[in-house]
Amino acid sequence: MNTQSIRIYTMVRLLFTKVGGYIHRVGLALSVLFNVITGGASNQTFSARNWHWRKNDRPNIVWLIDGVLGRNHCMECWVYWKVRENKW
Repeated sequence: MNTQSIRIYTMVRLLFTKVGGYIHRVGLALSVLFNVITGGASNQTFSARNWHWRKNDRPNIVWLIDGVLGRNHCMECWVYWKVRENKW
């Protein structure tokens, strides 16, 4: 690879890294917004709320969310939310 190819590769990689981070933050904000609109706590994601429902034997879609976003996603979101719950 020549110097110009390395520069282009580096710029493209940086762009995808920044875009990926942006998409993650927007997705997180939309999850919190959807949770609040549907009656959930502020600063709690819809995933964390669904795990809370599952823990309390209420109807939930943990299986669907975890199927799309990865195993134990909802549980990890709930744990993160519980750790930070009283910090606001």
